[in-house]
Amino acid sequence: MATVILLGEAVRLLTNDTDDIVDLEILEKYLPSIEQLDIPFIVPKVFDISALSGKFSVRCETEDGVAAVIQSMDCTLVF
Repeated sequence: MATVILLGEAVRLLTNDTDDIVDLEILEKYLPSIEQLDIPFIVPKVFDISALSGKFSVRCETEDGVAAVIQSMDCTLVF
């Protein structure tokens, strides 16, 4: 199973505030597939999840929680 962890400004990918995102057309192409596959997202607890579009499965974690998830993975890709 895949899990996507969004840190920093990357969390904006799940909001409606996408005006100044580079390569927005690529994001718009793949987000419907991610939504349909129900791929879970993990975001830091410091982020206000009420700003997120309600289309995605989102879980908030502390910094230690995010680190634990990353350490528990068999494979990790960083972009």
